[in-house]
Amino acid sequence: MSTPPDRSYIGGSAGKAVSTPNRLPSKKHYKNTVVLSVGSSKQEFTVHKELLCFYSDFFRAAFNGSFKEATEGRIELPDTQVDVFEIFQVWLYSRSLLNTQDLQDQPDSQKYPDFEILAGLWVFGDKCQIPLLQNCAADAIIQYNKDENRFRTSVLKTAYDHTMEGSPLRRLAIDILVFRMVHEEAANSILREGILHCWSKESLVDFARGISKAWYLGHPPRNLPEQGKCHYHVHAEGEHC
Repeated sequence: MSTPPDRSYIGGSAGKAVSTPNRLPSKKHYKNTVVLSVGSSKQEFTVHKELLCFYSDFFRAAFNGSFKEATEGRIELPDTQVDVFEIFQVWLYSRSLLNTQDLQDQPDSQKYPDFEILAGLWVFGDKCQIPLLQNCAADAIIQYNKDENRFRTSVLKTAYDHTMEGSPLRRLAIDILVFRMVHEEAANSILREGILHCWSKESLVDFARGISKAWYLGHPPRNLPEQGKCHYHVHAEGEHC
């Protein structure tokens, strides 16, 4: 079990891992440390084992089971990007995706990681079964898009390359592109020739369905539909924020 399973997305549900912000770790979650070897460069990160297990069903199984990771206190994540894991490590101890970079020269700044990193965090959370990270990443994508009035179509590519049909990340990317972004022929159109490689057949079909639904409902442009806070979240059955 040296790497997370390339598991299918299962209906937006989480296991035992924390998925709501009202549950917090306690002092018992800061006792023992483990080493995570990340990326092709095998960069090592030392983090608290119990904290990882608090947030992740995957790490709980790896470090508390009969796998070698449990006895060695070490796990390899060769398919994880180092820059994504660095932001995850900050989130692990702060539960925030704001100002994860060094902003000492901008003390009043409120800055999220790039859209690509946020999408990568969602996918990492999906593979390692960290639902609260996925929910924080989804919320950050929504807020970043709202604050900056822009989006990266590469998020769409990440969602359709690395998540299964119906995943919240796919739905979020499509909804932002349908309801928030520019469709007409323009330099910043989401359908301009230079970024068509980000679109797959599946995503184009979902986008067309979204546009059709928006027109049918007469939804006002540049606004996401009014939906519950957990619409793009991953929770165990019966849980909500």
